[in-house]
Formats: sequence, structure tokens, C-alpha cells
Amino acid sequence: MTAAAPLVQTLHRINRQKSDLISQLQRCPKLIAVAQTQLKQAQDHIQATRQKLTKARLDAEMKQLQMKEREQKIHNWRGKMNAAKENREYQALKDQIAADTQANVVLSDEILELLESIDAIGVELQQAEADAKAKQSECERIVGEVEQRRQVLENELARVQTELTEAELQLSGDFKRDYQRLVATKSDDAMAELEGNCCGGCCQSLTPMLIERLTTGQSIACPSCGRLVYKNQDR
Repeated sequence: MTAAAPLVQTLHRINRQKSDLISQLQRCPKLIAVAQTQLKQAQDHIQATRQKLTKARLDAEMKQLQMKEREQKIHNWRGKMNAAKENREYQALKDQIAADTQANVVLSDEILELLESIDAIGVELQQAEADAKAKQSECERIVGEVEQRRQVLENELARVQTELTEAELQLSGDFKRDYQRLVATKSDDAMAELEGNCCGGCCQSLTPMLIERLTTGQSIACPSCGRLVYKNQDR
């Protein structure tokens, strides 16, 4: 199979342009997906922080309620202690009051820690909401820019495809069938430029006879990798 080197060189250039444009188009949804994932993570952080804040508030309320209930018991026990007629009953109530008073001291410290934690979580929530707002704006910006870029790339790809179709109309016979088979499996890697005395695709040395054919403006099939090899006509 053979064809003029300028045509193969042109086909190689256009196929590379086509592959590059397709690759850029394939990256478009990935860029949007990354931005949307980051936004979702920021929104999830807000939700988790809100849940943490709610739990801390509930814990604080429960401990405060527990403290009030214990204070009421202490008040009642003091009344009973004052009315106690036996020393044993008096001492038992006194010990219970002392134990519950100490328990309330510990509970008071726990409540203070929870209130400080609530303040810290509140600040964290504000930061998370600000971050999510920024991520939302960034996501909208990226979606808009990517959509504009996608339209440009699709228009350019249509132009390149038209140019490729016109170039491929110059192919015929066995070479056309072999070219189509190679491009279907290797895409733009189906062709390679001569580099020194080697195939630019697999770097294998070519025989003097094949080099001679390349220098006369023909293209050849690399015996090693099967790529269509051509000599750059612009050098």
C-alpha cells in the first residue's frame, strides 16, 4: 500500500487535530464534575456541622435540665434534713446533698465546655456556609466557561472533520482500506513521521530501500509496527 507523502502528512495532521479536540471535549464534563463534587462536599460539610451543632445544643439542654432537677432534689433534701428527727437520717440526707452538690459542680463544668463547643461550632458553620457560597459561585463560573468552550470545540471539530473528509476523498483502492483499518484501531497514531532513518512511531530502523522510497515522496508501511510512515515535506 502506498500514497503520496504530502497526503499522508496532511491526514496525520488533521487526525491529530481531531484527536486533540475530542480529548478536550471529553475533559469538559470532567471539569464540571470536579466543580460539582467540590460543591457537594462543601454542602455536606454544612449539613454535618449543623447536625453537630444541634447535637451539642441538645446535650447542653439535657445537662442543664439534669442540673436543675438535681438542684430541686437538693432543695427538697435540705427541707427533709432540717425536719429530720434522727441523726442517722440527718447524716444520710447530708451525705446525699454533698454528693449531688459535687455532681452538679462536675455537670456545670461539662455544660461550660459544651457552651464553648457550641460557640466554636457556630464559627465553623459560618465558615462552612461561606465556603459553600464561594464553591457555588465557582461551580457556576466553571459550568458557564466550559459550556462556551464546548461550543467552540464542537464547531472546530466539525470544521476539522470536514477537512478530514475532503482529504480522505483523495484515497483509493487498497491504501484507502488499509488507512481506514489503521485509523479505526490506532486513531492519529496510525501514521508516523520519519525520524532520521527510523519510524517515528516505534523507533525501529528502516531498510535503505524503504528510506529511498520515502525520500522520493512516497509513504510506506512500517514493517515493525504497521504505521504509515512519511517523510515530512516541510523540512
